[in-house]
Amino acid sequence: MPLPDDHHVLRYVAPKHIDNGIINGSGFLRRPHEQASSVNWMEWFPLPIENQVSGVRSVRRINYAKNGLLAQINVGSTKRYLEERAQLKLSFRHDPLPAKLDQAADPSHALIHGLPALDGPRSELMLDLLAECIISQFPAVLDR
Repeated sequence: MPLPDDHHVLRYVAPKHIDNGIINGSGFLRRPHEQASSVNWMEWFPLPIENQVSGVRSVRRINYAKNGLLAQINVGSTKRYLEERAQLKLSFRHDPLPAKLDQAADPSHALIHGLPALDGPRSELMLDLLAECIISQFPAVLDR
């Protein structure tokens, strides 16, 4: 199911994609072995935004580094921006993950189809464009 254009997703960005607190777009590009970039659909969780971010943290399937970040982008404006500036057609699709033996279900999981692979031929062009789409960022891990 496609995500509505007025909705938002969060992407975990590892510290290696963050320079002095500023996320570069490489954190959004898919790894070469992936078909799409993995994100979480914020509106799956009820408002306020703090609850949505907390919900995403609660269903994570990877370890978040203490100095990693969660980057928020808008579905529709990101699609339009990258199509206008790079002729890149993206689709954001809901892709819920079932529970596994050692992992809880992730009903908010979604995929961004159409992004180039990190280190791929079009990846360099995408870095700044994707970084310009980031609305907000949140700590991936809260200090306890």
